Amino acid sequence: MSLRAETDPQPPQGRRPRGRHPRGPKLGPFADHSHFVSVMKIALPALAVFLLGLVVIWPKLSQLESGFKLSFANLSPKSVDTLVMKNARYFGVDESNRPFAVTSDTATQLPDNQDLIYLVNPKADFTSNSGANIVVDAVAGIYHQSTKVLDLSGGVNLYHDSGYEIHTPTAIVELATNSARGFEPVEGHGPQGAIRSIGFEITGKRHDITFTGKSQLNLRAVSKKAPGKGRGKGAKTP
Repeated sequence: MSLRAETDPQPPQGRRPRGRHPRGPKLGPFADHSHFVSVMKIALPALAVFLLGLVVIWPKLSQLESGFKLSFANLSPKSVDTLVMKNARYFGVDESNRPFAVTSDTATQLPDNQDLIYLVNPKADFTSNSGANIVVDAVAGIYHQSTKVLDLSGGVNLYHDSGYEIHTPTAIVELATNSARGFEPVEGHGPQGAIRSIGFEITGKRHDITFTGKSQLNLRAVSKKAPGKGRGKGAKTP
């Protein structure tokens, strides 16, 4: 009696048995794609759940006292219609194409008339028709945008580049023609003396400053000394 081990015949080299497919790790670009798909199957549902939960709890978070709240302010119609500008600057040119400037601490557009601008501590700088530089400042003023007229009040100070300055309660400056005038008592002084009058006018015709009404002028005396002694000839003394 003989023993014989039965073994499966070995397939020829280069051939695989039929019906058998070896399973090993996938290699190449398809392996990365399969991993990405597996991750997204988990990540996308998780992200959807998170966004849904955020939509549900967001109204409750907005009601917390420590949160940032957006709401409409209780503003009156007057405050909404009124425009206020700080450190206002306005530049323009007159009829002769000469520049002028108006500045103020604050400028407020009046709600009942948008053509009028209320100014605090206004200051106007312009050139007269004769070419003199003039600076005017006041406590308050109203600027008419359409006519370029500046109504000054509360105490007005006018400085002329010839050395004169005048002070009056109110004045009107017409920037379109670079002229000014006043109808209340005026006090002024300059190189030739001091003057008081009922009003003044600056038009640039013949005289740069014309004092109107009853006026009083105190001239300063001029002493003439021989050259070489003391001050030169023509020096002015009070």
